[in-house]
Amino acid sequence: MATKYKILYVDDEIDNLNVLKLTFRNEFHVTVESSPLKGLELFRNEEFEIIIVDQRMPEMTGVELLELAMAIKKDTVRILLTGYSDIQATINAVNKGKIFYYLNKPWKKDEVLGILLKAIDHYELTKKNKELVNRLSRSINELQTFLYRASHDLKAPITSQLGLLHLLREEVTGESKIYIAKIEEVIARLEKTIDKIRALSDLGYDFVSKNYSNNVRQVVDQIVSKWHEELVKDQIEINIDLEETSNFNFESSLMDIVLDQIIENSIHFTNPKESPNWIEISSRFDHETDALLLTVKDNGIGIEPKLLPEVTDPFFKGTIQSTGNGLGLYIVKRVCDLIQGKIEIVSDGLKGTSVTVTFPNLSQLA
Repeated sequence: MATKYKILYVDDEIDNLNVLKLTFRNEFHVTVESSPLKGLELFRNEEFEIIIVDQRMPEMTGVELLELAMAIKKDTVRILLTGYSDIQATINAVNKGKIFYYLNKPWKKDEVLGILLKAIDHYELTKKNKELVNRLSRSINELQTFLYRASHDLKAPITSQLGLLHLLREEVTGESKIYIAKIEEVIARLEKTIDKIRALSDLGYDFVSKNYSNNVRQVVDQIVSKWHEELVKDQIEINIDLEETSNFNFESSLMDIVLDQIIENSIHFTNPKESPNWIEISSRFDHETDALLLTVKDNGIGIEPKLLPEVTDPFFKGTIQSTGNGLGLYIVKRVCDLIQGKIEIVSDGLKGTSVTVTFPNLSQLA
């Protein structure tokens, strides 16, 4: 073993301490302590890959010591040394101290050495996984920052192009107006894609705004107002039925994103054979789970049941009528993952779709 890993062994019996230290002095750097309180102080101030504790000690039990050790340094591998009769102590160690292994007394060198080597492997694997997660997290943050800046940088010139095309349309005649309208349509779709990319990048900042609210009606009215022009143009009726309460808080910007994406889908997938077309927005509270269920229903073309498990995948398109980028319901799913909520989509593939998003109560954070 190239590196001598550090073990802290806490036991109120001095003979036990000396035996284990002498037995493994060549393989490990063993620090021993007879007092659980002093051992805990050592553990707090030094780095140890493994901590071994005896169960029966005067100041505190081994299980209690391991539970405190886990709160201080979660990655250190915890091992309990106990007698055959201490079955309950072993169970408690698993449940409370989250031990890696327990050793029965009297122990044998070969058996203990094998367990210690496995403990070191476990420690190194945990360490590497943690480093990998940290690197991945940094990469994701860098990507989110890039998406955020890119979406903002692209938004301004696209807005300028639409403005210039609007002016140009007033100057041209004949078929040229048709071409300009087509260009405007393509640029508008690009603008919507950029808006979705910006929404995805915003989700990486994990409640950065902390804009908590209990006013569902305000969020709904804001989004309906945003889509007012399209709703009027497509002759879509909006029906709103909300259950309000002052005892429920949510992150308003995230609910804003969810409603925006779902209503955009409902508008886009209206059924030209239906009259009138309608969208219904409703909410109710599940007092048992302390959650708000926000539902958007429509009488559009619907989704084939066999495609429902896939509609929240990024870039998924389930119908030829879909000319968007397939990110809408993926963004909704990302919001649900972020807030530990749920999304439920129901459709028979013939007429209409119902999307219900569950928002947990954030009152304790507000």
